Amino acid sequence: MTDRSSDAVHGTSARPTTPQAPDRNRPGADTDWISRFGTGDPVTLFAHGFSGQIRDTRPFAAGIDGTRALVHLGGHGGRPSPGPGWDYGTIAAQLSQALAATQATRALGVSMSAGGLARLLTQRDPHATALQKVAFVLPASWSGFSPALSDAIDEGVAQVRALLEARDRAGLITYLLSREPAEVQALEPARAWAAQKVDALLTTDMSDGVGLAQQIAVDHPQAAAAFAGDVLVLTHEDDPSHPVEVARDYAAAFPHAQLEILPPGSILWRGRTRIRAILTSFFND
Repeated sequence: MTDRSSDAVHGTSARPTTPQAPDRNRPGADTDWISRFGTGDPVTLFAHGFSGQIRDTRPFAAGIDGTRALVHLGGHGGRPSPGPGWDYGTIAAQLSQALAATQATRALGVSMSAGGLARLLTQRDPHATALQKVAFVLPASWSGFSPALSDAIDEGVAQVRALLEARDRAGLITYLLSREPAEVQALEPARAWAAQKVDALLTTDMSDGVGLAQQIAVDHPQAAAAFAGDVLVLTHEDDPSHPVEVARDYAAAFPHAQLEILPPGSILWRGRTRIRAILTSFFND
């Protein structure tokens, strides 16, 4: 009879195992919370929105030439929150670190990361001003809100805080879905997406950032005129979390900007082929 325990003691194994490859959707501190896909230049940094993750930004990176570097910001994907009360300075500082770590020459930011990149560009952060191309996807904040929009944002944040305080999972899911177009709300992927977001809010420290929706992304919007790179602003209609008026503000502020406004629900749910065509045309040409 073979003594398999003896084999193990002497460093051999009857059943050798292969080390499991790391999950590139969940990088750790050893890689600066960044996963890389592809090789060579150019390097493009992709950064998610609030309650997003790398797996949410990977579709935006599909088909883009060179190296795609995808980052998890604090409070997301297992990375600890930077603490309560996030503002766009908080997001910008993490994005600056990611740009330095990757030496990216292009970047794409979704929602809160769009605001963080805008903050860096208008503050003339050296890692950001070296960028040649920047895509702002679903930007949510610029230099201010209209009174009506400000009231709606305050009401929404108050509602989310109350639901979080009550630990009302079903109520939070219903609220998130209510902000999607009616034809999207019944889609199973959309319902699964909402449940995932709510579970993250309830079980991690991501809730530290709930008030970010009320914050102003940039203090000096006029400084955007100094950015020499190409800009793409990509949004869709009828999204209360990402008003078209904010996307128009971005496009008006940057001198070399292209604005794309798509039908409701396009970016997250119903226009993936069109989104890929827009992004590959912008980044690869």
